[in-house]
Amino acid sequence: MKIILHKGHFGVIRWLKNMSFSFVPAMLFSILTGWAINAITYNNTAVSAPKAAACLVFALAAGMALRHIPEQALSPDAVQGMLREKGLFDTRRNPAGRGVSHAYEIQKDGKVVYDHAGGLMWQRAGSQDEMNYRDAKDFVAALNKDRFAGFHDWRLPTLEEAISLVEPTRQNGGLYIDLIFDSCQKQVWTSDFRKDGMAWIVWFDSGFCDYAYTDNNIRYHIRAVRKKH
Repeated sequence: MKIILHKGHFGVIRWLKNMSFSFVPAMLFSILTGWAINAITYNNTAVSAPKAAACLVFALAAGMALRHIPEQALSPDAVQGMLREKGLFDTRRNPAGRGVSHAYEIQKDGKVVYDHAGGLMWQRAGSQDEMNYRDAKDFVAALNKDRFAGFHDWRLPTLEEAISLVEPTRQNGGLYIDLIFDSCQKQVWTSDFRKDGMAWIVWFDSGFCDYAYTDNNIRYHIRAVRKKH
């Protein structure tokens, strides 16, 4: 198995070093630190440590819980507060955000991207066509009916989950998202609503989030997500 590491490696070491030993025994600290150093030394190569242990390092480093339950009245003020609290990047609402230190791995014959840092499994591509919100829900229902990549619990991401994919710099075909993802999906629907008839959208081509009407004439892409249990 190959685990692809990205930014924040030295942050892992600093975080582990500063942890209270009342929570992490000295022996466990030494083991985790050794694995983290090995990952840094051999960046973008197969990690020799067992998968569970490597994932533990990533989970400790991330320390960020992203809301997965949709909200029906998510205000712009609440969104801006969330972005700043979690340090998520948005070119308009939080340009100082550093984003998430992801640890992506391609799985299921290239169909999905698993983020060890957050425990989320994403469609690597998503819908090839833009569609209205009603069709977006039908699209996700079809994924579950067909057991896409072997699972039946796919859903639209919340705004927190979708905006966490936004990177502070343009990368993928001019998009603010990692090169590991398909660049076709320039904007995606989320499951969160601003109010009745207005859903939150994430623009990877512009690097920000905003809301739009959900009538039949408004169309965006879908990138479904599931929480890996």
